Amino acid sequence: MRNARTTKNTMTDWLRLAARLSLLFTEPKVRAAVGNRIKDSVDDITDTVSGKYEDISDTVAARYDTAVDRLEAAADAFQGKGYWPSRATGFLLGVGVGAGLGILLAPASGSETRESVREKAVDVTNRIRRSVTAMPSTGTER
Repeated sequence: MRNARTTKNTMTDWLRLAARLSLLFTEPKVRAAVGNRIKDSVDDITDTVSGKYEDISDTVAARYDTAVDRLEAAADAFQGKGYWPSRATGFLLGVGVGAGLGILLAPASGSETRESVREKAVDVTNRIRRSVTAMPSTGTER
């Protein structure tokens, strides 16, 4: 039977691994190398499947071509050759993972964190108001 400490350590180890992998994939050379490896694997699979099933019916051939196109599009997107929504999706996924890790590893309780954020927001709002009211007149007001 596992105790709570072992379970917490295991979860922490998995979270650390996920954080390290996400940092690793921010490196363009690593992303390109992994993408090229996937592309090569897809090409090998494509060659193997093409060689074995050259005489398939038109319906099956059309489905196969669609699958190959999807695999190639996925490989292109993984290599960064896709269009901007794939990058935006990746960015939003990264923000979500970061927020999730932040919540899981937060040093304070939720109510304390919310109170701290609320206080900082009020402080920033007050600073902005003070700086706006302290601005000199531009002479364009009527």
